[in-house]
Amino acid sequence: MSNWLPDLSVHSGPKYRAIVEAISGDMAAGVLVPGTRMPTHRDLAWRLKVTVGTVARAYAEAEHLGLLSGEVGRGTFVTDPAKRESGLGQYLAVAWAPHPGIINMAVNRPSGDQGAWAVGPALAQLAKRPDLSQLLSYNLEVVAQRHRAAGCKWLAREGAAVPEEQVTVTAGSQQALVAAIATLTRPGDTILAEEYTYPGFKSAVQLLGRSLVGVMMDDEGLIPDEVERGFAKGARLLYTTATVQNPTTSTLSEDRRRAIARAARRYDAYIVEDGVHRFLEPNAPESILVHAPERTLYLTTLSKSVTPGLRCSFSALPPAIKPRYDQSVGALSLALPVPLLEVACMLINDGTAQEAAERQRRDAVARIALAGEILGIENLRPAFNVWLPMTLPWTSSAFIAEAARRAVSLPPTDSFAVSRPHLDGVRASVTAPPDMETLAQALRVLAELRDCPISPVAMTV
Repeated sequence: MSNWLPDLSVHSGPKYRAIVEAISGDMAAGVLVPGTRMPTHRDLAWRLKVTVGTVARAYAEAEHLGLLSGEVGRGTFVTDPAKRESGLGQYLAVAWAPHPGIINMAVNRPSGDQGAWAVGPALAQLAKRPDLSQLLSYNLEVVAQRHRAAGCKWLAREGAAVPEEQVTVTAGSQQALVAAIATLTRPGDTILAEEYTYPGFKSAVQLLGRSLVGVMMDDEGLIPDEVERGFAKGARLLYTTATVQNPTTSTLSEDRRRAIARAARRYDAYIVEDGVHRFLEPNAPESILVHAPERTLYLTTLSKSVTPGLRCSFSALPPAIKPRYDQSVGALSLALPVPLLEVACMLINDGTAQEAAERQRRDAVARIALAGEILGIENLRPAFNVWLPMTLPWTSSAFIAEAARRAVSLPPTDSFAVSRPHLDGVRASVTAPPDMETLAQALRVLAELRDCPISPVAMTV
């Protein structure tokens, strides 16, 4: 067992938090190496002159952050950062775990019936078509042609108008992201993203052996000077959700989009712009693609605007990289799920997809308005979630744990975190609760917690 004894005098804030920061700092410095057995709660509490509950709270939060791992009957051990999952796997473990009686605010998904009203009739039409057997077979170029045309139409609706020959169809945005990383970078390259980003992108970067670095943000999103600094240090690619960012909901101004485009040109870097939430803010500034079309890959999907079940994504690509990108997509799947893409094509061409997107936008407006009213936050933009900045004594992990004890499920903040974000916060979905009454109930729990005058330490020791 380690005789580890941190100096808490150099850390501010609650004692439990100081212990967590000391664990993190000593891991980075090599003082605490993977596999080290930590002192028992009682032993460390006695030597630090704090309560056993304070040490227990510190160890619990360190476990939540992936710094420590408790093993029944053996003790608590320092984890190996290289084996730590802090991306999509960690997020999904919480977001999709069934918890009877728990209000789910962990998943950003379309509200209502998940688009069944739109997809059901299209599936019924598809079942009666004489070419159904062909659609169910292996399909490559011939059928994909009309799907690209539908994708071209959908992209133009989001302000990413490109010729049809610059559009590629993929089986969802996750496949598009993996293909983009494989096409635009090499193993070991550095990739930039917002300091809080989509967990699926984090997992894709890790899978392909690249290094992900977080870029500092403020209330308006990415800070262009920080993006340029990252490019200057050798980063080859920036991934950003410029409109209604996940999870912070920020939207980049036109000036910032132009500045980021200039930085990419200056350093010969590329940008992957995710338009997944563009439909929520149709009057947002023009896509970065408009300002740097030769080095921006813009992708969009129907998963939030229509339904997650179609697994359909469209990418607008610079001509110079499209052949390599298409090769990457082909390596990931020999053939696309054509029946699903055919349904997407039908919905786009007859206007149903546009109607579904508008329904989702209006519902998001109503749910966000309710959140603003209960949480006392003004000028919230339409989004599938709210972002709640944390201030001491609250930390995101403590807030999420206490919300869970009060039957509200929230996603782990560190599943979105890249590097070490300079600010802490919590994402709460407003579209996951099944109705406005349930949403209001969950929001009141969060408001009560946020404004609680009692220290979270006192509630958990």
